[in-house]
Amino acid sequence: MKYIMLTVAAVALSACGDAMTYPAAIEKQTEAAATAATPVDQIQLTSSNNLNNGQFEILGPVKGTVGKVTAFHPTPTVAQAEQKLRIEAAELGADGVINAKISDVTICALSWGCRTLSGTAVKFPR
Repeated sequence: MKYIMLTVAAVALSACGDAMTYPAAIEKQTEAAATAATPVDQIQLTSSNNLNNGQFEILGPVKGTVGKVTAFHPTPTVAQAEQKLRIEAAELGADGVINAKISDVTICALSWGCRTLSGTAVKFPR
């Protein structure tokens, strides 16, 4: 019975977060997303819900987490979190992200310091 409870707890806790990305991996992910229709560095981010004069198609939500490996590594920057948000949007074929949100640094389950990010990927009409 004890092992069943431990297994249930482990499964429940594993569902609490999404995959953690560390700053060193962001550059590799940017290169991997190079085949996207819109280059990663050209994907527009906005904290509002208006981009391209409201002319866009919603592709879906994007989210992620950027964290540091140990307490001695530098804290993830806002620029690194923005880049991760662009990478996630590029994987959906997006041209921009509306309602982009990046958290302050917090302690996460898998990191001594992390930023969570979210938004909605959009595609502009051609």
